Amino acid sequence: MSKVKSMNKERFPIAEVLWEDAWIEMKDYSLKEVSTLAPVIRSTVGYKVGNTEECLILATDLYEKDEKTINTPMIIPWSAIIAWWEFEVH
Repeated sequence: MSKVKSMNKERFPIAEVLWEDAWIEMKDYSLKEVSTLAPVIRSTVGYKVGNTEECLILATDLYEKDEKTINTPMIIPWSAIIAWWEFEVH
């Protein structure tokens, strides 16, 4: 049986973001159909690694041996965010 190491150091918070995303469809639409199209509503969860005046920044992975590097950043503009929640789980 392997031992699990206790991790008591400070971590990034987990965030859930409800947001509107753009999408594309490669087919023809009538002008009447176009008027009913809307953004896709997504719910995304990740480590909150930063934010600016323009966006919230999440990441999927953190590296244990290199705390200054993250993987797969997701930049979500504030104008696309409907709601978001930050969770302190560590």
